[in-house]
Amino acid sequence: MKKIVVKRNETIFESGAKADSVYLIVSGEIGIFLPTNNSDKPDFILGENEIFGEMGVIDKSLRAGRADALSDANLIKISQHEFNDKLSKSDPFITGLTRVLVTRIRGLLKKTTTKKNETNSDIEPADQESDS
Repeated sequence: MKKIVVKRNETIFESGAKADSVYLIVSGEIGIFLPTNNSDKPDFILGENEIFGEMGVIDKSLRAGRADALSDANLIKISQHEFNDKLSKSDPFITGLTRVLVTRIRGLLKKTTTKKNETNSDIEPADQESDS
C-alpha cells in the first residue's frame, strides 16, 4: 500500500486503462465519469473512506470509467497483488459474492451505455443553411 496525493482536476486513471490498483480515499473528493459522459459533471462523487477502481481489479478487465480528483485528495493506492492477497484470505463466499456483484454491475453499465448510445443516434443533426 502506498499513500499518494492528487491535486484538484488531476486524472487518476482513464476509461479503458489497465486496472492495476484499488484506491481508498483518505480525504478529498473523486469524480467517476462513465464513457458516455461528455460533461464536466461526474456520474458519481466519492468521498472519505470510499473505495474506487476495484471493479477492474476484481474481474481483471479494463477500467469502466475515468477517475478525476474534484479537490486535492489523499489516497491509499493498493496494488492488484495486495488486493488479491487480501481477497484470497477472506471467506470464499464473500469472494464469490464480490465477483458476482461486479459482473452484474458491468452488465448494467453495458446496458446503460448501449441505451444511451441508441438514444443519441436517434437524434438527427439540424440542417444548417448558409447566410449567403
